[in-house]
Amino acid sequence: MNDRLDRIRAAMAEEQLDALYISGAVDDVYGRHSQNRHYSSGFSGSAGVVLVTRDRAVVAVDSRYVEQAGRESAPHGFEVWKTDGRRAHWVPELLKHADLCGKKVAVSAADMTVAEFEGLRRAVEGMAWGLRPTVGTASPIIEKLRKRKDSAELAALQRAITIGDQAFERVEAGLKPEMTERQVADAIERAIRDLGGDGLSFETIVAAGPWAALAHATPRDVAVGEGQPLVVDMGALAGGYCSDLTRTTVLGRLAPEMRAIYEIVFEAQLNAIERVEPGMSGDAAHALAFDVIAAAGHGEHFGHGLGHGVGLEVHEGPYLGKTSEDTLEEGMVFTIEPGIYVPGLGGVRIEDVVVLENGKARVLSHARKLTPAGV
Repeated sequence: MNDRLDRIRAAMAEEQLDALYISGAVDDVYGRHSQNRHYSSGFSGSAGVVLVTRDRAVVAVDSRYVEQAGRESAPHGFEVWKTDGRRAHWVPELLKHADLCGKKVAVSAADMTVAEFEGLRRAVEGMAWGLRPTVGTASPIIEKLRKRKDSAELAALQRAITIGDQAFERVEAGLKPEMTERQVADAIERAIRDLGGDGLSFETIVAAGPWAALAHATPRDVAVGEGQPLVVDMGALAGGYCSDLTRTTVLGRLAPEMRAIYEIVFEAQLNAIERVEPGMSGDAAHALAFDVIAAAGHGEHFGHGLGHGVGLEVHEGPYLGKTSEDTLEEGMVFTIEPGIYVPGLGGVRIEDVVVLENGKARVLSHARKLTPAGV
């Protein structure tokens, strides 16, 4: 990640910024948040501020995280600065320490609540008139950089994806008709941890039969049964990176109507994977799958986007959907996950993560999936 500071500074220069202030919305030791702070500095703690100037980089943390920041951020060129007391006290000291008096500081707005932004402005207004920097908001600088993955990120993503793949295959091999959706979800979490994952990247979706018509169904204490679609949407978290995988499976054989739906979704996903390419807009990529599904008479049953970026968060840029304004580029990692959801009957979704390389998509997910002949 040694070139990230250079890329951040280049983006700052385009906006004529003297500094970028990257924070986090909450101090929640149980949550994962401020992936922008993590991406820019390597610091994975739950509270702190990253300040990048044209020639300096600082991680400002309280006493709980000084040693951690030293281990995680100092090797990447960051100075560790200890905060003390209330924001109104230490923010002015930090800005003076970074030689930002009278200069232009922008915040990474996605990481900050309105309340925190107002607190920052009040802290700056407490500085002497001649020392106050100008504080405003920046464009999504870090989010734009995160859309394209470097080799280290790809390796971290592949580890998380492989753990998720193996967890799914382990649980699928042990499926029994009497298992409940909730039991399947619990088994997936255990498998992820047994295989070396840190936990779930999101709450697992398990939905059988008509319940699978809900794209984001919550697992129930209801048996998965036989002869009906079982949609499993799951993800592993490993080393801060996320996987995202959906498979539609079945115990026994699907009824003819659901088999036909599975074949349509399978074809739509294959078409999108084979034809998506750099330079394509997110809405054009979505159409690669949507047009196949619409031609089969199920356009109204595919209501979500084709995919989304995956990385430090399970949902990040780019977005592939009919309202997307993104343009796909080499190095971008995203899901391809078409689906058909018919109320009262059931649903099918198939999802893989791909990376754009050498002008085409390379599939990173390798968990077993049913072929049309196998449903």
